[in-house]
Amino acid sequence: MKLPKSWQDISIGTFQQLHKLTEPTFENQIATLAVLTDKSVEDIEELSIREITDAIAKLSWMSQLPTAKDCKKFRHGLTTYKFVASQHELAAHQFITVQDLFGQQDNWVGNLHKIMAALAVKYKWFRKSEIKPTEFDKVADLFRDRMSIANAYGYALFFSAYLPELLETTRVYLEQEVEKLRKIHAEKTAQQSHGSKQ
Repeated sequence: MKLPKSWQDISIGTFQQLHKLTEPTFENQIATLAVLTDKSVEDIEELSIREITDAIAKLSWMSQLPTAKDCKKFRHGLTTYKFVASQHELAAHQFITVQDLFGQQDNWVGNLHKIMAALAVKYKWFRKSEIKPTEFDKVADLFRDRMSIANAYGYALFFSAYLPELLETTRVYLEQEVEKLRKIHAEKTAQQSHGSKQ
């Protein structure tokens, strides 16, 4: 039975399936082996207890969460996806998506592939292009199926730690911009009313 040797061998999608199997029951151990080997639970149940416990012992590294590895890019075919270091590098629709996804704290793991897609900028032939809303789901699915959890986990953890501060900074900036627009509007209104009195 071929088993992964580290978190680097586990995709985001596989990690999402494993995340649901956190109770240390024998049934969950069987389900874990089924997920990791891409076999059915029935196939795993046909193995001897000894084979199952030996396989589970080889997965002892899973007792530790993935380490916070620095993930700057992900390559698939001729396309490279680079991950932003600041919210200022995101398109408005990406920033809104990031806010929405991080706001769903009870589904953070379930949304991890979408979070990574929302924080990515696409490069093809060294040309930067934004991930359009129409291709967002396709990119998120690619990340879910192909990106290692070892790469995604640390980056998303880093961004989630700083997101509240980034959102506050953005809120303050937008309030300042609204105040400037109000002053401009008040000045124009005052000029128009002053001009109409003459």
